[in-house]
Amino acid sequence: MSPDWQRLFPAKDHRFQMGLRVGDARTFWTDQEGPEVRQERQRWLRETPGLYTAELLEGREGMQEARAWIQQWTPACEADWVVLSEGVDEEPRVLGGEVVFPSSWSLPEKLGQPLSSVHGPVPGLGDELGKAIQVFLSRIQPASAWERENWGLAADAELNHHPALSRPRLDETARLHTTWIRLERQFLTRLSVTRGLLFGIRVSCHRLEEVAVLPGVADGLTRSLETMSEAVVEYKGLRLARESLLRELRAISPDASGNAP
Repeated sequence: MSPDWQRLFPAKDHRFQMGLRVGDARTFWTDQEGPEVRQERQRWLRETPGLYTAELLEGREGMQEARAWIQQWTPACEADWVVLSEGVDEEPRVLGGEVVFPSSWSLPEKLGQPLSSVHGPVPGLGDELGKAIQVFLSRIQPASAWERENWGLAADAELNHHPALSRPRLDETARLHTTWIRLERQFLTRLSVTRGLLFGIRVSCHRLEEVAVLPGVADGLTRSLETMSEAVVEYKGLRLARESLLRELRAISPDASGNAP
């Protein structure tokens, strides 16, 4: 499924938003990436499983239910997934999962943490959306499915950005042709028996040079980078690369403001 780049990069100032829409479990969980991704996934799980899988004893039943739920769509899962506690009377906590292609975070380190702690490193997210996220999660029903996207920029097209691998970071040499949009497609539903929340993640990488020339993308990304707070710039690893990328984006975008903060 091709991303809706204009929706991801609107001509608006940067801000965190939930961006939720009704999801489709079949299209999310059925095989999409081909055998190469499945083989890479299995290789990482075989070589260093402790980096990518974890579960609490209290989450074992939820993990079993999640695996069975996923297997109704595919026998060999390509997507990452996390099981959260019910999250109705209290904040949901991480009970376990399998995250092989993380964006610079570690599932075992998040095990047992409430969602606010998991999101803690993201500057301003709790203040802007914390309460709305909690209310939304508490109301999810088993028959429903929801999706959203989250994007970042990376110096390579590797799917696995576990912090233990020390992947290269963007710096002042970044250019559109050496930078990738790291797109996370996220899925949410509630398990019917244990009542836990199932959170799915699919990661894909797209060369920025190819996406930036699509209608409206350079304008939207330029505005987002220009208006992003310094704390978010630092969190996203863009401090050294932002100006070099903005110069090239403005050359593409006739409507770019050129008013970087």
